[in-house]
Amino acid sequence: MSQDTAAKLPPEAAEELDAALREFIESRKLPLYHMMSFQLGWKDEIGERAQPGPPPRVHGSFTLASAHAVGGDYRRAIDYAISVELINGFWLIHTDIEDGNTERAGRPSVWWTWGPAQAINTGDGMHAMARLALFRLTEKGVEPHRVAAAIRGLDEATVRICEGEYLDIANQDRLLMATSAYLEMAESRVGALFGCAARFGALAAGDADDRLALSLEAFGTKVGTARQLASDYDTLWPQGNRDQVQQGRMIAKKKNLPVVHTFESADPATKRRLGEIYMQRVLDPKSLDEVAHLCEAAGGREAAAAAIHRLVEESQENLERSGLGQAGRSLLREEGRALVRPHS
Repeated sequence: MSQDTAAKLPPEAAEELDAALREFIESRKLPLYHMMSFQLGWKDEIGERAQPGPPPRVHGSFTLASAHAVGGDYRRAIDYAISVELINGFWLIHTDIEDGNTERAGRPSVWWTWGPAQAINTGDGMHAMARLALFRLTEKGVEPHRVAAAIRGLDEATVRICEGEYLDIANQDRLLMATSAYLEMAESRVGALFGCAARFGALAAGDADDRLALSLEAFGTKVGTARQLASDYDTLWPQGNRDQVQQGRMIAKKKNLPVVHTFESADPATKRRLGEIYMQRVLDPKSLDEVAHLCEAAGGREAAAAAIHRLVEESQENLERSGLGQAGRSLLREEGRALVRPHS
């Protein structure tokens, strides 16, 4: 079984991951890879250094933390971490097109800058590069069956993301959606890649215990789903603190948990008023504060907070069942809570 490790991932791990990811992308010189560098936060539209710089690599760092917690050298997980980061980039590019987001992280989105056709091409290229990152493991002495397991895990997570996106879009113009269906959608759309990242830690560390790998995957999936619900919460409360992506999803009538809860559980008058707002072709941004008020009055705020707490607790239960040593569990417990704060 896995040995206990240091309580924290070394601080230089994030810099090493970003440097390796950048080298992997920018070793290719076609302007296509400039678009990838733009999406990943290194460059601006004209190829100059982007300000304020790249965002935190939360999926890749989660992979490194998982490998470190299992007792392996986190550097052995770098290619796995690159892979999940590129899949996240692929997904963000595509979801920006689907939602009509003109901004991402305070900058123009890829499709808004270069057009939908080149954005789709860029996203698909990142998907292919994610798989190539894992194929590189064979050159580093990783056994073929482990590489195959990693590629299969990545593809399964990607399929689940696509399933979640399908459900998200399919329910866009429907007023009624069960809370249970929403949670399943969020688990596929967001939780699956965090589950893959956590499982990759066990693969990278060379741990052959299936119970550990499956428990870490379940742990990561719950954490990722809770992170999505925390984003849902932040979209409505505190009011006026929405970023462009969160606001864009609501204007496009994409559902979040408080809205789903209100349509499912509120009194008839509240449902009717919320329905009137959502029957518009697109929501007026000025109506979002009223949506927040209606959801809070119907208990949507408390329901969202309770669901986040429940998912965090379930993630911890999976971690406890993993058989991981105490120091490793403590590390991942803190990593999970950091992804959901301040709601955990």
